[in-house]
Amino acid sequence: MITAAAILTALYLILIRIFRKGWDKTFLFRLKKSEKEYFSRISIVAACKNEEKNLPDLINALKAQTYQDFELILINDHSTDRTEEIMQQSLGFFQNAVYINSQGKGKKSALAEGIERASGDLIITTDADCTPKKTWVETIAGFQAKYSADLIVCPVRLSDEKGLEKPKEIFARLQQIEFASLIASAAGAVGAQMPIMCNGANLAFTKKAWLESRADLKPEEPSGDDIFLLQSIKKRGGNICFLRSEKAFVETKPSENLRTFIRQRRRWAGKSTAYTDWQAIAAACVVFGVCLAQLMLLAFAFTNELYLYFFLLFFALKFWADAKFLHSVSGFFSLTWKAEGKSVFFYSLCLSVVYPFYVVFTALSSVFFKSKKW
Repeated sequence: MITAAAILTALYLILIRIFRKGWDKTFLFRLKKSEKEYFSRISIVAACKNEEKNLPDLINALKAQTYQDFELILINDHSTDRTEEIMQQSLGFFQNAVYINSQGKGKKSALAEGIERASGDLIITTDADCTPKKTWVETIAGFQAKYSADLIVCPVRLSDEKGLEKPKEIFARLQQIEFASLIASAAGAVGAQMPIMCNGANLAFTKKAWLESRADLKPEEPSGDDIFLLQSIKKRGGNICFLRSEKAFVETKPSENLRTFIRQRRRWAGKSTAYTDWQAIAAACVVFGVCLAQLMLLAFAFTNELYLYFFLLFFALKFWADAKFLHSVSGFFSLTWKAEGKSVFFYSLCLSVVYPFYVVFTALSSVFFKSKKW
């Protein structure tokens, strides 16, 4: 058991080092005004289901974009609230906007209908509960004009919610750190030439690449069209880039409660059984394995204190690697807050304590209780 835990910890440290070096290889992108004349035709696609509370913020953010020459495609995925009404009212705010009532079932089908309808060469997807920076479209378009990517992994972060009660504030902080680590890992993997993750809340790709990958998007899975698209493009040797620019961020809100958070993570974990890329499978196995090993060492410590010492050693090594990586990306993801003297370091330590429990529980439960909701 101790040998297995040591091997898994060593593999995890190597993985995080790869991500750190990959992150260092990415560069801050700054758009030059002279590059604007080469912009591709752009379509923004957003599928929405029961988003009457969040959709107005997205619409207002799109209205405020510094670059307005885009096609907006809004797809209603069988909403039962005022989402359809808000969509219809929003069409007049844009030069070129299309409303679609999805004929299929689920978000993946709705997105596919929107992308098929899109007239742009470059597709940008986002979610109704996201708020993009006002320079979002302009920055992505400028990046594409310069690098001609088949797929652009773009940055996402959780918004800093104000005025929350203390338990909810702590929960939100922990989510911010965990989510930033995920997005930074995705960026680092791209920088290391081994892309394994992306997020459909802020993703750009050519329509040509999407059409070539459509057979690989696994419609039977309730989510994961973003990851499956990345894996398909990667398999063909396509050009996959990470856009490291604060002007390209979209923000989304943290989960309101633990139930919603776990359901989302179950959905994410559930699609991993359908992965075909060996690097993504290996990374997922290493993360799950090191978390499971820590829990087993902790359990065995009740029978032999030797296991406790090894648990503390491996926990410290993992936390050291995670903290160094988080420190290197904290500025980009605006993890600079302090609350009553408690810094990012404090919250990252708290996250490291609960992380093995959450990862193992989410991974195992997703195998038996696949979430069909999104």
